[in-house]
Amino acid sequence: MKPDWADNKVYELFDAFISACILTNDSFLTDEKDVVTVSAIDDCIDRFIVKVIEGKDSFENKIRRQFDGAPYETILSFAHVNWLWCMSPSDFQKSYKKNVASWILGDAKRVPIKEDIYPDGGFGDAGPSIKFRKHKEISFLLLVMKQLKLKVADQSIKTLDDAKKMIENMCLESRFNWDSENSEIVDDTVWKHTPEGKLAMYNILLHLSNPDKYEPVASDSHKDRIKNAFNVFIEEAPADIKVKNREEQILYIRGKVAEILEDDEFTFYDNYVGNIWGWGGKANSYEYDFDPLTALLYKRAIVLYGPPGTSKTYSAKQIAENAILRHHLPKCNLKDYLKTVSNKKEIEKIVRHRIHRLQLHTNYNYEDFIGGIKLVDGKTIPQKGDLLKLIEDKVAVDDYPHILILDEINRVDLSRLFGEFFSAIENRNEEIKLSVGEFILKVPENLYVVGTMNEIDFSLERIDFALRRRFVWFPFGFSADSLREIIHFKQRGLLNKISADDLQRFIGNSTNLNDKISEAEELGAQYHIGHTFFAEIVEIFKRFEDVQGRKLSSIFEVNGPVKILWDISIKPMLEAFFGNMEMQDRKEKIESLESVFTNG
Repeated sequence: MKPDWADNKVYELFDAFISACILTNDSFLTDEKDVVTVSAIDDCIDRFIVKVIEGKDSFENKIRRQFDGAPYETILSFAHVNWLWCMSPSDFQKSYKKNVASWILGDAKRVPIKEDIYPDGGFGDAGPSIKFRKHKEISFLLLVMKQLKLKVADQSIKTLDDAKKMIENMCLESRFNWDSENSEIVDDTVWKHTPEGKLAMYNILLHLSNPDKYEPVASDSHKDRIKNAFNVFIEEAPADIKVKNREEQILYIRGKVAEILEDDEFTFYDNYVGNIWGWGGKANSYEYDFDPLTALLYKRAIVLYGPPGTSKTYSAKQIAENAILRHHLPKCNLKDYLKTVSNKKEIEKIVRHRIHRLQLHTNYNYEDFIGGIKLVDGKTIPQKGDLLKLIEDKVAVDDYPHILILDEINRVDLSRLFGEFFSAIENRNEEIKLSVGEFILKVPENLYVVGTMNEIDFSLERIDFALRRRFVWFPFGFSADSLREIIHFKQRGLLNKISADDLQRFIGNSTNLNDKISEAEELGAQYHIGHTFFAEIVEIFKRFEDVQGRKLSSIFEVNGPVKILWDISIKPMLEAFFGNMEMQDRKEKIESLESVFTNG
């Protein structure tokens, strides 16, 4: 299935790519004809796979050496394969996708590369492994292209559907039944070079070729974990299902889970379903090969940091819920758990009183958090702070996890606020005598801490080492996929929705605006406008007709919703960011950014 957060353009581009340079020899990246040929792909395979350069040199330097002196058609064909490699994963920014093909062509470029062949998002994150195994992933794509072109030449493939079915078969054989000498679908002279290992590209191509059958899951380990976690359904399945490959079994599992949840459109990355197989939330922009929930369960202390409006507090609450529900899962069977999480009231019963949020501010101090002396009726009396009360009254008397969310930790002096808490969270269940009121601080194993931090107000580099090493730090930045997902969620059930074309353009312009902010010498990525600010377009669109008294033809029309959003939300933030600049310079900078946002 195509998930809500997917950029539908990736599916359209994939089909257009096959039609342009698989079914014919034409270029998809440019307007050139008869340039992506079998001989050009053969030359790529020889240079990149057969004559692979080993060693510690960078991937880019190796490519320069491998393709030095190569014919233009070879370089252009290699640029096509690299475009396909990075086109659909959400964790590649649009600016990066644009740069890949352009960089490979370099000075060899004869004509401009098309502008409309880059999606703003993708259908899901591939994770760091797709970058670590870049040579193997791209090698596989080269071999697939060669085999497809051979089948087109001998008339085995005539249509787009034929090509996609062939891709599906190649991916399945490569993953589950790889035998280059006895392959029933590929030429041994091609397939003998098939890279070993579990590649993301197998899963990416399967989903793009047949999204109704294969999950939007790029990671091979994720699929293994999903299959293993839901294996009870396979154990109860008919005999023919038990002997099928993993993809067929996951499809069967999907049907059973959808039946219990009464939701055909669920994904295995949905919060409560993901909990079952160990997923801790949709990836944002962090670079670890694990998610914040996993880090929280191991380290018991994490911080989510980034610009305002990047879903840090919302994510903190979701992570907290998932940590508690993960503990609840073993206490019931899988089917009962699925029934529970399909009911919001049942979820609330489990997590209620186990998530505790403190909004930090400049007047909140050690005495409020740990304990201090307060004047009561003319007498000084030691009083416990919020942390001591929480531990004694709720955490210590419960075997479930309790999550303490500390919002806006950038607003306080954390070293002073935490005091003995620094040592206590590292040495759990050890008693620490406080200097106030003979109180004892003992942090139990089931207290978890999630902090959020606005990086604009407080740079990560200013955090002292003692604090940094006690937490796992996750950067949260602008995400086009998150913006798309939020807008889709807000528009569910609405009769009048933003058109698909307008939405695509809006998300693209929002992404481009943040790219320009990153490039601005005075700003940088920490000043990105968060996706939740852009998502206000839905409310403005809904109210527009009532407020303005006229119907809309497009959200981009003159003085329409996009302009209103800019004036009341985006522009004031940028004016604050450029606050120290000369008035005329500030005006020119902001007008330039407005043009990017409103015009694209």
